[in-house]
Amino acid sequence: MLKCFVVMGFGEKTDPGTGRLLNLDATYRHIIKPAAQTAGYDCVRADEVLHSGVIDIPMYEMLMDADLVVADVSTSNLNAMFELGVRYALKPRSTIVIAESKFNNPFDVNHIVIRRYTHLGTDIGFSEVGRMQQELTELMKAIQQSDAPDSPVYSLLSILQPPLRKGKQDPMKGSGRDGPVAQDETYAAQWQEAMAARAASDFIKEKSILLAVYESQAAKSGEDENAARPRVIRELAFATYKIGDEELKTNPSAAAAAYEEAISFLQMLDPDQTTDPETLGLWSGVHKRRSALPGRSAKDRFADLDTAIYAAERGFLIRQDYYTGINLAYLFEVRASISSGENKIADRVFANRVRRRVVDAAEKALKLLREQFEQTEDRGTKVMTLYWPQATLAEALIGLDDPRGEIELEKAKQMEPAEWMVEITLQQIEDLKRMREA
Repeated sequence: MLKCFVVMGFGEKTDPGTGRLLNLDATYRHIIKPAAQTAGYDCVRADEVLHSGVIDIPMYEMLMDADLVVADVSTSNLNAMFELGVRYALKPRSTIVIAESKFNNPFDVNHIVIRRYTHLGTDIGFSEVGRMQQELTELMKAIQQSDAPDSPVYSLLSILQPPLRKGKQDPMKGSGRDGPVAQDETYAAQWQEAMAARAASDFIKEKSILLAVYESQAAKSGEDENAARPRVIRELAFATYKIGDEELKTNPSAAAAAYEEAISFLQMLDPDQTTDPETLGLWSGVHKRRSALPGRSAKDRFADLDTAIYAAERGFLIRQDYYTGINLAYLFEVRASISSGENKIADRVFANRVRRRVVDAAEKALKLLREQFEQTEDRGTKVMTLYWPQATLAEALIGLDDPRGEIELEKAKQMEPAEWMVEITLQQIEDLKRMREA
């Protein structure tokens, strides 16, 4: 079967041009892969090849040997840009470039055709999925019948001939064995297992799976190119501090140790300098938790809160999203509750200013997402996607003393999300009410 190799980022990435969070996995699952399969291609992305060992060799082999390469350069992903350049150098034709509609190309590539699609952030609208699938499928079929070059290298330097090599190994085969890689050996499969554990509130299992992925990717001495991916480190930190949350009621010392371990993971991502909103959100969240540990000194508590607020402010400035905003507002309330005079007043004013922006952001997100998921039969994905903007809207309105808040909170509960999601929401609202009454 013809092979299609997909060049793009994984998971959720922030578009540096707009600050929006785009779920690139949704683009791959709902648009690229189905279109390729309809056009007669066996479609694979790098995370569907063996996750262990050095990924560079199979990646270059796929760039060389794939019958078709689709490159999604949304969010200006540097790896995708680099791999696209390698493909253009190796092959004169059979390369398709796509990007999200608001993508602003940082390079002078006006001579390269980039096909656009519209992303809603967490997912892609039903009609847009159908439109872009059809466009890609038709283009893929047309490419099979065409000899025209699409690489700017071969288009502009017509004297070039593509390189040849004596033999080739199927990059879908691994570890010296014949046959396809077993599904449970792939990075993608382990990731799905970890996310399933999270949905079931089994953070110990999630951490165990992610730790195995992390250790397989972690840099060996002098081999920086084999370093663990930031996404793995972020999710490992999240699972670790969620374990700390579960320990907090019965074993505060174990909770403190979990928070410290989460902090040590995030320090690998340089949280003081990063502009990645996901890293900033986690850095803020774990310091918020550590500030509330029993026995924490007043000085250390203020230091943790200052760190948490500064990280949340940076994240909210970049992303302007409801989730970061509601946590920032809550942190202002926490600091106000242990402050006095002008500092107390200032933090409460800042909290309400942020909440008003959060209400607007959450209402807009809910409107878009409800339209998007109106026809979906995947209840789990629908609940996971809609719950947080609904719960955030409720908390923001309650913080503003708006009577609509309790009504919106009931709507969130009726979605029947995972137990830990509801517990987080109710605990934060209960703490907020207690602080506002003090």
